[in-house]
Amino acid sequence: GFQQLVDAGDAEGVMELLTNAKVEEQVLTRARLKATTYGREPMLSSFPMTRDASNGGNDSTSIIAAAAAMAVVAAVEAMQDSTEDNGLDKIKGKVDPAIIEAIYRELIIPMTKDIEVAYLFLRCGREPPTEYAADRMSIDVAKLSPRKAI
Repeated sequence: GFQQLVDAGDAEGVMELLTNAKVEEQVLTRARLKATTYGREPMLSSFPMTRDASNGGNDSTSIIAAAAAMAVVAAVEAMQDSTEDNGLDKIKGKVDPAIIEAIYRELIIPMTKDIEVAYLFLRCGREPPTEYAADRMSIDVAKLSPRKAI
């Protein structure tokens, strides 16, 4: 696997072997879901504040179940809202889930894989190729920023 690719100096082969598109999509979906629910009101006023005499008046199990159910409903609604009309007019949370997903897709996942390639080269006793060296990653962050460098 990796040792043969590193011995051959095949950084692209190492990157290809590291890449698991299914896992990356799961990470992106999870990041988007978390972003859709971040900063939303927990709707505490709608919790059923009942007292159950059988457990001393403490109905925390019902409250936790209601909170979990409402969180699921909020997440589903948020996912629907953010996908309708490209999500531009319906963002209800504190952050736009599409931005968080883009950060993961364009920065976090590629940089993580760059670091893994460099690590595998070093672990196998070789210096990583210059594009994976510690002072230079394959993603140029300056190109992703809409702002010009000062």
